[in-house]
Amino acid sequence: MNESYPDLSVEDIQAWVGQASYRKGDSYFHQGAIIEPRQQGMTLKAHCLGSSAPSYRVQATLDEDGVAEANCSCPVGDGGHCKHVAALLLTWLNNPDTFEENADLDTTLEQRSKPELIVLIRQMLQRYPELEYLLELPSPTTATNQAAIRPEIIRHQVTHAFARSGDDWGWRDFFETARDLDELLNLAGQYQEQSDNINAAMIYHVVADEILRHDDILMDEESDRLGGLVDDCVEGLGLCLQFIQDSNARRDILQAIFNIFLWNIRMGGVGIGDRVPDILMEQATPQEKETIAGWTQGALPGTHEWSQEILGGLLLDLQAEKLDDESFLEICRQTGRLKDLVERLLQIGRLEEAISETENAGDYHLLTLADTFVQQGHGSLAERLVHNRSASSHDTRLTIWLKDYAIQQGDISKALELATRLFWLKSSLTDYLEMKKLAIQISQWFELRSGTFDMLSKNKQFGLLVEIFLEEDEIDLALDALEEARTLARHRWEFPYSLELKVAKTAEISRPERAIHLYLNQIKSLIDKRGRDNYAEAANYLKVVQRLYKRLGRHEDWQSLLVSLRQENRMLPAFQDEMRKAGL
Repeated sequence: MNESYPDLSVEDIQAWVGQASYRKGDSYFHQGAIIEPRQQGMTLKAHCLGSSAPSYRVQATLDEDGVAEANCSCPVGDGGHCKHVAALLLTWLNNPDTFEENADLDTTLEQRSKPELIVLIRQMLQRYPELEYLLELPSPTTATNQAAIRPEIIRHQVTHAFARSGDDWGWRDFFETARDLDELLNLAGQYQEQSDNINAAMIYHVVADEILRHDDILMDEESDRLGGLVDDCVEGLGLCLQFIQDSNARRDILQAIFNIFLWNIRMGGVGIGDRVPDILMEQATPQEKETIAGWTQGALPGTHEWSQEILGGLLLDLQAEKLDDESFLEICRQTGRLKDLVERLLQIGRLEEAISETENAGDYHLLTLADTFVQQGHGSLAERLVHNRSASSHDTRLTIWLKDYAIQQGDISKALELATRLFWLKSSLTDYLEMKKLAIQISQWFELRSGTFDMLSKNKQFGLLVEIFLEEDEIDLALDALEEARTLARHRWEFPYSLELKVAKTAEISRPERAIHLYLNQIKSLIDKRGRDNYAEAANYLKVVQRLYKRLGRHEDWQSLLVSLRQENRMLPAFQDEMRKAGL
């Protein structure tokens, strides 16, 4: 063991990979899953036998604080917090002498002559022929004038990364494709480190452009990592802009970034390229902003309303310093930026126009515009607009807005009236509690409570009554309401079984016998549904019943129940098995 290596503890490993990966990694370690362990400088390397592949390449680099970085070729190994890394580190901790000490890779390669390296590369390509395409890639050097990379070379690399997966994509395809593309971004980063931002920008541009051509793949729920690579390209391009002065090169980069933004909009806003507007505003010169504004105007025709609104927001930002009020309002109308339109109208005192635009808005936009009126000091107008609309709309959000505004104005009586209306419209516990809170503030709860319960009973809303009584710790009333709900239910699915469980749990302390009865109802229902998961859940509830019988001192009743259940369900071996597992 190399004495210069820092100490590593179990706690260090757990902190790096997390408890879940540590437990699995410990099992892998004891199974001897780590093979061919070796150390190169401060880095540990090995292969780890896997469950979804013959083996994974795994490595970890140590420093004085423990684990500095790690990686694994498994699907979740990016960042090195998986069970395979845990197994590697545990092997080092417990069996360091099994690691063969090698010189680090750079030193090893530098010691080889050119003919030896050629032979070595040929041997590697014979074993891994799929790596031959890497020979096309240029390598960044410290030379001040490096040759321009041909975009076709990078495009071919991206095409190769996508082509290896065929037509049927699975998680492994996404992982391997993203891994190959990430290597190209690493290459771009190396060019940036050598201050060759032109070549770096070209790589970022081509990689992003080629990924976005596969929009069918990017729409897959497994494709987050590919979308993340596009975002990495956006960040890389933005960084290149900081160091590139050539106007033509800057225009190409800005166009590439803008196209990513436009792609995201046309796909309905999938979260790729969200940072583009910020980068354009931060990095573009005033003249470049005019150019981008022209691109934005050109993209407007033929786009959907939502897309136009997003593009309109960018257009307003790009031209903020030069737009007069009329030009601003015209862009807002052209792109559907209704909030910006009404806000500017209010700011310049054109109140009647603002009111007219708001009256013509849909319910959803009206709520946002009402807030704008309030912020601009026209709260009473906002209230009138929302009140007028609520008379003809079934959108309860309008009534909620009016209630909240009344509370802000200190008009609790009006707020209570609106809260009561909402309660009877929505019949939820949340609305009940809001109504109760407001009524208490003006000493009206006693009368309102009695009338509310009478009406709920009359309307046979016993499920809601159960929720209310549980909230108010009225267990006997909750039990009675639950029985009313059971009587009312004509079919099994009409009975609130989830509420029955809540009542049973609450009744355990003060009404244990009633709780037993409710749990037995649940157990019977679960057994009738069939299926091992339902049997396991039924067995868990039986353990609760066992505990309650024990507390009541009714041991014989418990044994009698157990015998009866076994006898009644003797033809259900899976249920009998789950009972045995539960210790019953």
